[in-house]
Amino acid sequence: MDEATIAQTILTGLIFITFLGFFIWGIKTGQFRNVEEAKYRMLDDKDKLKTPGTIPNPDKEKKI
Repeated sequence: MDEATIAQTILTGLIFITFLGFFIWGIKTGQFRNVEEAKYRMLDDKDKLKTPGTIPNPDKEKKI
């Protein structure tokens, strides 16, 4: 076999293993659960999505 063919085979194997690792990581961490939720999130009330303490207080921002 040619050296270039061996190098391409090894590189292809490494890329495959890398993407397989990312795929397994995604499954284990739940990245593929409820993929339909993201498109409906924009219809939710924005006040429900904010956590307490992140809403700016206009009184504190006023400086005289």
